[in-house]
Amino acid sequence: MTTYYTGTVRTLWRLFGPHRQAFVFSLIAQILMSLAAAVPVVTLVWVIDRIRTETLTGERVGLAIGLVLAGAAGQYGFGYLSNRLAWTATFYGIGAARTGTLQHIQRLPLGTVRERGAGDVSTMLTSDMEAVSTYAHHGLPLWFSATSLPVFIFAGLLTVDVPMAFAVAVSVVAALPLYRWTSRYFARRAVERGELLAAANGRMIEYVRGIAVVRSFDRAGARLEWFHGALRDIRDINDRLAVRLVPAGLATMGIVQLGIPLTIAALGYWYAGGRLDAGAVLIFLVLVLRIYTPLLQVAASGEESRLAEAALRRIGAIHDLPTQPAPTVGKTTIDAPSVRLDDVTFGYDPGQPVIKGLSLDVPPKTMTALVGPSGAGKSTILSLIARFWDVNTGSVRLGDADVRDLTPEQLFDALTVVFQDVYLFQGTIRENIAFGREGATEESIEAAARQAQAHSFITALPQGYDTPVGEGGATLSGGERQRVSIARAILKDAPIVLLDEATSALDPINERAVQQAFAELVRNRTVIVVAHRLSTIRSADQIAVVDGGRVVERGRHEELLALNERYARLWAEREKASSWRLARTSPVKSSVSNSSGSPE
Repeated sequence: MTTYYTGTVRTLWRLFGPHRQAFVFSLIAQILMSLAAAVPVVTLVWVIDRIRTETLTGERVGLAIGLVLAGAAGQYGFGYLSNRLAWTATFYGIGAARTGTLQHIQRLPLGTVRERGAGDVSTMLTSDMEAVSTYAHHGLPLWFSATSLPVFIFAGLLTVDVPMAFAVAVSVVAALPLYRWTSRYFARRAVERGELLAAANGRMIEYVRGIAVVRSFDRAGARLEWFHGALRDIRDINDRLAVRLVPAGLATMGIVQLGIPLTIAALGYWYAGGRLDAGAVLIFLVLVLRIYTPLLQVAASGEESRLAEAALRRIGAIHDLPTQPAPTVGKTTIDAPSVRLDDVTFGYDPGQPVIKGLSLDVPPKTMTALVGPSGAGKSTILSLIARFWDVNTGSVRLGDADVRDLTPEQLFDALTVVFQDVYLFQGTIRENIAFGREGATEESIEAAARQAQAHSFITALPQGYDTPVGEGGATLSGGERQRVSIARAILKDAPIVLLDEATSALDPINERAVQQAFAELVRNRTVIVVAHRLSTIRSADQIAVVDGGRVVERGRHEELLALNERYARLWAEREKASSWRLARTSPVKSSVSNSSGSPE
């Protein structure tokens, strides 16, 4: 398996793909910008030397002014070009990285994604990607710019005065070990900080999603304290970073800057000994100051580098997770819309199976209702058929085809899933229904809405089909969300339907409309439903009673009632629950009476 993270720069190089050339040109432009920035320095040195030798003329002053202006123009021109190219390459590179990460997540087993949590995934796609982007368009070009000028000047010093060049380099070399230690320490802690930030984001998301529950139980303070706990974890690691890194960073910069007094001392010693004259000392001082100032910027780019490294390691951790195996056989076709589970065993933790040797046959164009106690494995069966997870042993087949031998496109062309918890995407009602089929026409969208008993309520809205539904469909009622979801499934027109009925009660009007929509959805299709409504259970072609991860009874409604075993007991409990009503504990007496004291 290829490892995603192979070093910060090498990983960026791979991410930039077809935009590598633009990024390379941006770095070349940074180097040229540094050369342009050196022009005024070299010009100043040249002017000082002319003054020292008393050969400075008006013509040479004009030349010097022209060179300084040309250097400034080159610096700004190459700087603009570098930034433009770096931004372009980074925009497309990070965009491709985000898309690639989402595509990889889509190929992961659903359980793996749920274990990571929304906070972790959202942090990875936002904060982590932003850290990589900042380093790519700012930190890395800054490093090239900040190191290029000192390297040019140092190379020039080597050609003029080797002892002076080594005197300048002493403090830089002395600072390297401490700089490397701070970089490595920060890189380790930055990964930990990213994990804590993801946990805090997850708690924020959960708090917002559960705000209604928080308010209804008057527990805002308790949940905020839970969130504050995550923030305290981030504060603590930031404190540890500050305690360790701020002194180390200041010490690194201090050691580098010690080169200035050391160089002055060396220049003073050589001037006193007659090795250098005053003009040469001034020239060397100008050059030395131009060496150390950019080197201090390297520390700033180093922090961005470590943050990018930590972010890429976190992103790489999810890319390195194994995806569901791709089909290994040739193209497979589904010969009939039947479903068969053959001796299936499955556990979210392989050592603790929740489905144990389960077998079930669902003939084409029939409805099978799965019933049983909570936690029996009914919803897990639907997830295995949809291949949200792979079975540990046994097989799941659509027709004669093992679902593991089907491509995702083949699998989901054959089936549609209607979840118990309906999720609608931010956008309009039209867009959410059209999600069921690519290239759906206006007529087909409206026809699906009519079949799902949704057209009347949609057209009654001020914006009709163009009404925004909000995040998760928040602007619609529960029954309306269900009908939009069913319209989406009807539009897809897959031959196999996996349906997890909602357990929440609806008002009579919505209940009737949803039941009519379900009837349209299941017509002439193979249906497997986790059933909660008595009407659904009674009308099923076969009922499979699931308990303890196994099918313990199977048959039609009347046949299973006649057995007077588990299904009969479940049915009795369901009927008792359906007839349950709130009752008064005492009558409410009127406090209003007429003047005679008799009731009105």
